[in-house]
Amino acid sequence: MTPLRVATFNIAHGRGQDNLVDLRRTADLLADLAADIVCLQEVDRHFGERSGWADQGAELADALGMTSAYGAALTLPTDREGSPAREYGNAVLTRRALRARAVHRLPRRGRAEPRCLLLAELDELTVGCVHLQHNSADGRERQAAAVLAALPPDRPILLAGDFNADPGDSELATLGRRLDDVWPRAGQGRGATFPSRWPRRRLDQVYVSAGLRPIRARVVASKASDHRPLVVDLVVE
Repeated sequence: MTPLRVATFNIAHGRGQDNLVDLRRTADLLADLAADIVCLQEVDRHFGERSGWADQGAELADALGMTSAYGAALTLPTDREGSPAREYGNAVLTRRALRARAVHRLPRRGRAEPRCLLLAELDELTVGCVHLQHNSADGRERQAAAVLAALPPDRPILLAGDFNADPGDSELATLGRRLDDVWPRAGQGRGATFPSRWPRRRLDQVYVSAGLRPIRARVVASKASDHRPLVVDLVVE
């Protein structure tokens, strides 16, 4: 059995409770978590002045000695000559070998903010990092179904992210066809992650398929974002 520590964290492009963007603070928090795999949401990549035009996923990976995979949910043109496109999305950081990555755009209606599923293929499992729509239960239901359909059928799956719904909400029920929420099996207490100052909702979640067994799950207090990170220890059986 292979032990793994996994964390999921909506970093809000590094903006903390003090309304300051400080990616070093984010990196220090992630270092303290000592995770083998980190799923991040709301990650800027050359997005703008608010984050200093940084490639935040790459910078965090460098600071932690990890490998990064990035999936853009939103891509905008830039008006800075010679600069890459402005991107905003999800990132997976890993200490395991990264074999492949894929980005699946999720369905949306009208002018809703684009969302995506980032899949990172590691030797022993597939990691999915997702951020679902915040303002429509129907939209989340359609996105959850699309996420489930995009997962490879024959590998252990770890799905983590900001689902913008509590696990018992009906729009997430489709995930239970193949995946299990780790918190009832390994967590203690309510597991609330949002808002970070006085958390009331369990928006940040980790799901696993057969072949992955959670041992412990905990929420970590932090002022580095409007969410708190969720950390899960598990074994690959």
